[in-house]
Amino acid sequence: MHIRPFFWFVLLIACVSTLALAFFYQPYSPAFLQVHITQKQFVSTGQSSLELHFSDPDGLPIDQAQVIPSAHMTNMDMTALQSNVVPHGHGIYEVKLALNMSGPWSITVKAQAQGFIPQKQTLQVTVL
Repeated sequence: MHIRPFFWFVLLIACVSTLALAFFYQPYSPAFLQVHITQKQFVSTGQSSLELHFSDPDGLPIDQAQVIPSAHMTNMDMTALQSNVVPHGHGIYEVKLALNMSGPWSITVKAQAQGFIPQKQTLQVTVL
């Protein structure tokens, strides 16, 4: 029985496509983002701090994540002018925000790392 070269070619393309898909396809895993307020109250003088814990589903810390904080007042058009993220290692990040006015604020923290689904968490706080 003789198999035509066309069918060998189709088999070769199917095998190479399957191997390429298996090599290049990397599904995104869920990640967990926990935000802890590290001070008892936020004040309009100085910087306010939040502590983030970023981990995978097995509880292993995720380092080298991109953390993007943002804050705005909920009752007027004002945003935080300064924000700073300090990585401490072991999946712990410290976010420092300058909330320069008293009143209600909404703080949103976005965290993303390669191979994981981006996470977002929003906190409602009152600055004194």
